[in-house]
Amino acid sequence: MLGLNHTPVSEFILIGFSAFPPHLLPIFFLLFLLMYLFTLLGNLLITATVWSKRGLHTPMYLFLCALSISEVLYTVAITPRMLAARHAISLRACASQMFFSFTFGFTHSFLLTAMGYDHYVAICHPLCYPVLMGTWGCAHLVALSWVGGIIIGLVVTAAIFHLTFCGPNWIQYFLCHIPPLLKLACHQRQFKICVQCCPMKNV
Repeated sequence: MLGLNHTPVSEFILIGFSAFPPHLLPIFFLLFLLMYLFTLLGNLLITATVWSKRGLHTPMYLFLCALSISEVLYTVAITPRMLAARHAISLRACASQMFFSFTFGFTHSFLLTAMGYDHYVAICHPLCYPVLMGTWGCAHLVALSWVGGIIIGLVVTAAIFHLTFCGPNWIQYFLCHIPPLLKLACHQRQFKICVQCCPMKNV
């Protein structure tokens, strides 16, 4: 239960780069906008090239294509909100951002692991490579990477947003992430207040 002086938080305020001097904000905005656009352009070009050239439909390039897609989705989940003029984000939007960022981030990591396994099989077991890393083997590894990312995203988001948040609602970060949100959880704040008001005496 919330204390008498606490009200549930319905939205958060992302501080992001607002703490920097105002004259630097346009520079940061332009820098991150260019990085965002180049990231999207580069990965979309890789994806389009792989899919348009049948000669590139090999495990290595299919993994590279899946990696580019996950990176595009991860960037889209984070950067637009970071560049937005409005810094307020609702509780539901914050949970969605955390879910998608963890899902695409961990999918990206799992795909890198799968690519490492692909290179290992190609170098150490070249005769078994067509069997182990055929079309179905590659598809299964990509699917498992996505399933693993989704499961981790669901578990982390459910664990964090199972908590109750009660002011302040200022997040000292540019996206909804675990450490700043834990600092705003009511139970942690109440524990700190209890420790400050009722310190344990040495026996």
